[in-house]
Amino acid sequence: MDVMNEPHASRMPEPPPPLTGRDRLLSDGYTVVPGVLDLDEVRRYRALARRILAPQQDREYQEKHVAIGSLFDLLREPGFVDLIGHPRALAALRRLGCDEPRYLHGIVFNKLPRTPRTFWHQDCINWNHPVAYEPDPHELILIYYLVDTTPHNGCLRVIPGSHRRRHALHAPLRGANIPDLERMRDPSSPVFQSYPDEVSLPVKAGDLIVVDVRLLHATHANDSGEERTALSLWYAPSCSALPECVRARYTLRAGVDDRLPYVPPGLPDDGAARLRALLPPAYEGSVAPLPWHTDPDERLR
Repeated sequence: MDVMNEPHASRMPEPPPPLTGRDRLLSDGYTVVPGVLDLDEVRRYRALARRILAPQQDREYQEKHVAIGSLFDLLREPGFVDLIGHPRALAALRRLGCDEPRYLHGIVFNKLPRTPRTFWHQDCINWNHPVAYEPDPHELILIYYLVDTTPHNGCLRVIPGSHRRRHALHAPLRGANIPDLERMRDPSSPVFQSYPDEVSLPVKAGDLIVVDVRLLHATHANDSGEERTALSLWYAPSCSALPECVRARYTLRAGVDDRLPYVPPGLPDDGAARLRALLPPAYEGSVAPLPWHTDPDERLR
């Protein structure tokens, strides 16, 4: 028999098309948006970040945060208001199905040269509510890289699908002492190890990674001789659709939580007005704010 004359005998099944955009965000818990910042913007935000990062040179600070880098509030520098409302980033969010993105908080996440890997973690604080177990993300992290980033200098690592499915790492993270992890007191802990299902996400300076807060993520060590600077900004993608108890928590209560959305005192009027328009509207209802809860329960399977 001439197999070549049999049209279906040797035909292999077509591979599924690669996931992109919203499909990847829903399925894997992340997506990459190339070239959101141009080179001039990368330079500008790198300079703004340097103004915030001076305290990181303190030896005690470095020891306290050796496995995380820096955790400085973006709004220490008013110029970052432009980034919070960046039109290309907001347009990308809308393409991902986020019809009302509102800024929550942000940090400068800087890894110094020759510093160890960041531990595995997830950033959801709503595991005590059904919203955390729904398919659509209720909070997103937008991570901008200000240098080309690879496994050699500390690029992001993720475990695709772990925002919707339980993983072996959820057990050691339950009730973990975060300050101890930041100090890397036990490098042999499971939360510092590599896993066969992890994926590295190298990117170019100016690229944006959008991450579901529920996704398990970490970074490689920075084994290079240069700093690796990233900016992490949290958003509620569809603020008005959130339960009242969650929206109630997004209204600043002075002295209760420094991660709540706020307008810094002394911010110039123009910047304050632009920032206020990007924050969740003040909650005026009577429902109590949802308490923080950082560990998934049996609903994550």
